[in-house]
Amino acid sequence: MEKEHEIDRFFDSKINETDLIKSARRKSYLRIAGISFLISILVFILLILLKIQLTPYLIHNKIVAKELYYEIYGANSYVGVWAEDYRLIGSSATAPKYKLLNGRPVQIGEISLNNSDNIIDKVSLGNSEFEQFSYMGNRIMNFFHPLLQYKKYAHDLYELDQLSDGKWIEMALSFDQAYTYDEVLAMLPKEVTLQWNWIDIYSPEELAGWKMSDEMSEEYFKEQEVVGFPSISEDGKEIENPMESFIETLELSLNKGGAYKKEFEQIYHTLKGNQSSLTNENIKIIGVVVVGDKQQLQSLLDKNYIQASSFGAIVDQY
Repeated sequence: MEKEHEIDRFFDSKINETDLIKSARRKSYLRIAGISFLISILVFILLILLKIQLTPYLIHNKIVAKELYYEIYGANSYVGVWAEDYRLIGSSATAPKYKLLNGRPVQIGEISLNNSDNIIDKVSLGNSEFEQFSYMGNRIMNFFHPLLQYKKYAHDLYELDQLSDGKWIEMALSFDQAYTYDEVLAMLPKEVTLQWNWIDIYSPEELAGWKMSDEMSEEYFKEQEVVGFPSISEDGKEIENPMESFIETLELSLNKGGAYKKEFEQIYHTLKGNQSSLTNENIKIIGVVVVGDKQQLQSLLDKNYIQASSFGAIVDQY
């Protein structure tokens, strides 16, 4: 009887049709799932290949923007060779940051594409409120704007006698007014090396706001906050046309500035003013960084154009 029942099911058209439909559906679902899985694998592989192709390009653009930032911001600071690390997740790049003292590099830290700029690494305070050090052990230079009145000024030039001989000394000089680059070259003693130039990027409105603030008497500028251009290249050689190089860098930053583009635009338009383009005549220097030994820097003593002076890095000559 059971065999007859099974034979009846086999020839039952309704039952056979239902089984066929269910079987077809299962095969269809398996086929769709298989195709979807293969497509997912192909898309994932495509995304990996796309990331491999795009990551160097994106990293390069970020490096360019970062280098432009440190070419414009920071007194006597240079960026070394970048070490790039490409990964599927978390690609990065780092580079040493250094100063030059008569052609001798002095490392002042390391920068990366992920770190914040304008951070002051304070370890301790020295004998005065102006004596601050970085984690690398270097003095942080202070700058004082000539159109602002401060309660106190740094006068480290008069402390040169406390230093031993055989040292290269980095020193920031803040002027009593704005000068042209040619005027700076003419008034600085030939004994010292003009390393870097601090330019006035502050609008009249910004300065007026600071003058009205009681707190501004304490707000002198730190070396990583100031904007300017070097007179000595990263390989220790004198730059032939440093102001023109700075203008080219600033104009490049308008297109390649990345996350810093708005800052660069503000600097550019403040310097340009109402002129049709930015030229050497628009750039005024309100301070410099010089390098020399103790005897050479003593030639700067009692110069009327120096409003303040601040020690930076100090290293052995040999």
